[in-house]
Amino acid sequence: MTLKRGPTHSDTAMGREIRQCRRAAGMTQKQVAAIIGVTGAQLHRYETGTTRIATTRLIAIANALGVRPDSLLAAASTAVTPEQVTPLPNTNEEIIALIQMFGSIPDPRHRSALVAVARMMSSPNAPQPPMEEMQ
Repeated sequence: MTLKRGPTHSDTAMGREIRQCRRAAGMTQKQVAAIIGVTGAQLHRYETGTTRIATTRLIAIANALGVRPDSLLAAASTAVTPEQVTPLPNTNEEIIALIQMFGSIPDPRHRSALVAVARMMSSPNAPQPPMEEMQ
């Protein structure tokens, strides 16, 4: 299996969210770039989704913009369309169990983070573990 190494739709969606947060904070690309230690051109590439963002850089961007990193991840995870999700057969019991567990999580931030992780895992571009790891 070969993995796509270039930017994905999720990278583009996260870049758009970064741009929206930056604009909402009233900051320029140069200002944010200076805070996180990159050039204005590099921040532009992050915002347009042409360059992938390392986790440590994503955290720095979120801190500079005064937002939580999981909010940026959530934006990226919404890039997966419902048509891309293929339900597995005979998973009704698992779905019911997940819904019940999800409903018992009191912190909305934790629920949001869980949804973001699930969306990333369901992305067709997400690396899948070998079958022996899943058993």
